[in-house]
Amino acid sequence: MAAESTRVDVKERRVFSDAEKRRIVAEYRAGVEDGNGGEVLRREGIYHSLVWNWGKQIDDGTLGQKRRGPAPTGKDQAKVRVRELEAQLERAKAKIVTLEDLVTTQGKCLALHDGLRIDANATSPTD
Repeated sequence: MAAESTRVDVKERRVFSDAEKRRIVAEYRAGVEDGNGGEVLRREGIYHSLVWNWGKQIDDGTLGQKRRGPAPTGKDQAKVRVRELEAQLERAKAKIVTLEDLVTTQGKCLALHDGLRIDANATSPTD
């Protein structure tokens, strides 16, 4: 006995013209007032969020306009740059501490090598 296929037929993506979008939004809005908005959604096979977005674009006057520039990423470039600079500053501060420790250690080594007395709080050898 052959196993039945579990393959799902994928429907082609639908494309709506601006005129269709306007018609559907108008029918949906009229249907909402009558309590039949869901009927329009079921008939057209679309979700409320799609009709809501189209309605917002119609109200804003942006329906049918092409988006310009890169797609929004949700990241503010200025904030990203600030975070990069803050990280760079922290690395520089850590490097400064390391270099100060190195200079102090070099001074102590020089004092030991030359037989000089060194003050415990000094960062360089003293006589």
